Amino acid sequence: MNVTYLHHSGFLVETKKNVMLFDYYTEGGKPDQLMPSDYAPKPFYVFVSHAHEDHFDKHILRWANQKQVHYILSDDIHLPKDFQGNVTYVKPHQSLTVGDLNIRTLASNDEGVAFLVQSGHRLIFHAGDLNWWHWKGESDAFNQDIEKSYCAEIDSLEGETIDAAFIPADPRLEEYYDLAVNYFMENIGAKVLFPMHFWRKYDVCSKLRQKPYGAHVAHIKAEGEAFSV
Repeated sequence: MNVTYLHHSGFLVETKKNVMLFDYYTEGGKPDQLMPSDYAPKPFYVFVSHAHEDHFDKHILRWANQKQVHYILSDDIHLPKDFQGNVTYVKPHQSLTVGDLNIRTLASNDEGVAFLVQSGHRLIFHAGDLNWWHWKGESDAFNQDIEKSYCAEIDSLEGETIDAAFIPADPRLEEYYDLAVNYFMENIGAKVLFPMHFWRKYDVCSKLRQKPYGAHVAHIKAEGEAFSV
């Protein structure tokens, strides 16, 4: 399976049978050249974890008339009433089958959901904005609640063998940027860990590769970079 880093929390995952796009976002609203028709006749699944504009780019709606495209959207997202695309809405703690995918959702401690997706023998986890959001300006009670909620959701993945995991590593959290990744890799693990939500601060990836689990961290250096998993 091939994984391409697009931007921010956006990744394209291509398997032999399908294509999955997670949290596509073109900063500033300028669309790029990504077109699902380029991958036809493979099914093209468009996942959006929540409605924040840095995860839900409305340019994805222009693909609605391409018959291989299926949108899998958190139910906090509201589309135009006249939208004609193929849409499945999801909520936290739900299990469902869409096409050839088995999907399980987790609850985000920000907005929307995280996705655990099985495609054939491959298992993918995209956290969306489920993160260990330890902010210096927040109260101890807030940060403790975030820790509890994050760890509880991640613990629910115990026993899963995950091929590719996409986890936030946000440098705005300063020295706490790595809490989510550390906890995930120490308790669940993945064949390849893709940091995300790092605002083009690519040194985040380099620093995570110095960790005990660093050999499993993708060394993302640029948008459009592809990895084989």
